[in-house]
Amino acid sequence: MKILVIQLARLGDIYMTWPALRALRRTYPAAEIHLLTRPRFEGAVEGINAINKHWSMVTSTILSPLVQEEADIETSLARLDHFVDGLREEKFDWIINFTFSPVSSYLTHALTCANTRVSGYTRFEDGSLCLSDEISSYFYAQVGLGKPNRVHVADVLASMIDVQYVEADWAAPVLTSTIPTLPERYLVLHVGASERQKSLSPQSWIRAFQQLQKKYANLPIVLIGSNAEAAWASEIQSGVPGMVFVNLVGQTKIGDLFAVIKGADVLVGCDSAPIHMASLTDTPTFNVSVGDVNYWETGPKATLGFIYRAETEAELVPERMGEVLSLLLDGEVAPELIIRAGGLVSFDKVETSQERFQWELVQALYLGGKYPVADKIEILQGAMKLNEINSFAMEQIALIPSKGLEFIGPLLDRSEEVIQNISQWVPELSPLISWYQAEKTRIGPGTLEDICTAALNVHERLARHLQVYIPHEALTEEEVGDGTL
Repeated sequence: MKILVIQLARLGDIYMTWPALRALRRTYPAAEIHLLTRPRFEGAVEGINAINKHWSMVTSTILSPLVQEEADIETSLARLDHFVDGLREEKFDWIINFTFSPVSSYLTHALTCANTRVSGYTRFEDGSLCLSDEISSYFYAQVGLGKPNRVHVADVLASMIDVQYVEADWAAPVLTSTIPTLPERYLVLHVGASERQKSLSPQSWIRAFQQLQKKYANLPIVLIGSNAEAAWASEIQSGVPGMVFVNLVGQTKIGDLFAVIKGADVLVGCDSAPIHMASLTDTPTFNVSVGDVNYWETGPKATLGFIYRAETEAELVPERMGEVLSLLLDGEVAPELIIRAGGLVSFDKVETSQERFQWELVQALYLGGKYPVADKIEILQGAMKLNEINSFAMEQIALIPSKGLEFIGPLLDRSEEVIQNISQWVPELSPLISWYQAEKTRIGPGTLEDICTAALNVHERLARHLQVYIPHEALTEEEVGDGTL
């Protein structure tokens, strides 16, 4: 069997793919496994021995004719066709798209042959998005910023290809390192992040380490990062003259960092590739999470993984962060730390009633869990309104053969708008509405009769889910609102 795994995202995403690649190799030991990445991030492929061949999608070469003074679309398309044709000649038996992006879905479709099995996002023949499996549908509906998912991305990938991880899947690679000799004990700080808005300013790090210095002045700090972060590293080093720094920023290859991280007492840093490398070395991790980051999905998987969360850097108190880090080095976990957990849910955190309801509803929809109890009258009101609109939509779909899509279509569009508005009005019900929208997306092209039948099936399943939250038929929505229940 010949398998292609597509991972066109960043360094950290590739490292999160490593355990899945190793589990895939264990499950299919005789398979020929290929991995496709972008050249900019191919350093994260070094040391992964679970693959037979690595491909690079040189997007800069493909797209460069489009960014010149007169865009040359034909040349760009010809280069893309040449790349796709070369991969397609491999005739893969199974294509696994771990990227979950529009570009990767078109590429997956282009590489798919008649008998190819596909997991992940792809495209129908008419070009519309195809969620080829249940996990892809789950990812589309429930994973991402502002969504209720609590499962780590690495575990979502394992579910997609139906494998179970073992401890060896999380091992660090054995690489030849060129780093200098490091102190016997040290802390590692990654001074940057995967994106600027997810990082802290040098001043915040300085204030945090000035606090840490009060008790751990003799603990050396090893600084890591890219050339672009060299000025930040110098500023941090100058800002805490009483501490010992080993500045390796811009002086290491990505593979060298495994040895640096593995020997550390703790890795400190924002959302970035080193956080996921530390998951492979099982190094204790102090992940400072700021900005648009969903730590449930991309936080550290090291056994001792801790998250210090702030919505913005302005809300973060660096002195307190330094104190919390000092306590952690003492073996004491401060109450504001979010703790790495085992099992299905990635981290242990006290949640609001709304957040608990949403996650329990997700488990009911996908895992056969119990439906959460509605503890707010707005949930019942929203469910009643949703049920009303759903019934109206089913009636209209049934009328399409006689009245035509031109007449019914605008009414259905209006129904979809109302359903989306309910998701905003009653956030507790948003997982159910996202589930419904994903299931509608999964309806592929076909005859009008086939599409109507498939759409009715989705609406019927939505109605069954809603019945849990629909009061006795004798009660009106007004009575529910008046507290008649």
